[in-house]
Amino acid sequence: MLVGGCVYYPTVEDVGGVRLLPEHGRVVRNGDGALFFVDINSTGMFEDAIVRVETPIAKRTQLLTQTGEPLTKITVPPTALMRLHPGGERVALSELTRELKAGEVVIVTLFLEKSGALGVVSTVE
Repeated sequence: MLVGGCVYYPTVEDVGGVRLLPEHGRVVRNGDGALFFVDINSTGMFEDAIVRVETPIAKRTQLLTQTGEPLTKITVPPTALMRLHPGGERVALSELTRELKAGEVVIVTLFLEKSGALGVVSTVE
């Protein structure tokens, strides 16, 4: 009877799940296009990777290195805060579908290898 009361329920982190929390999503106008930046807090034990990005405000998106070279994916390390920022890896949005106005809010969807689609609420700067 006593053994039946001692049950352990593992957490997502215990079983190695991936949990990603996007914060501070922002779209910065840049000439004819825009750049997308975000902070991603990963609390899982295993890495994931951004493989594609979509947004209704751009017909074309591209993952870029800090020097502007194209990437096939951006790795999100486990148990870390990963940032897409102006001096590092980022996402370029081109062929915009409309004019962007400062202060408006748009959704940018990140597609990850393990986690699937992750929508990021982003403010236009």
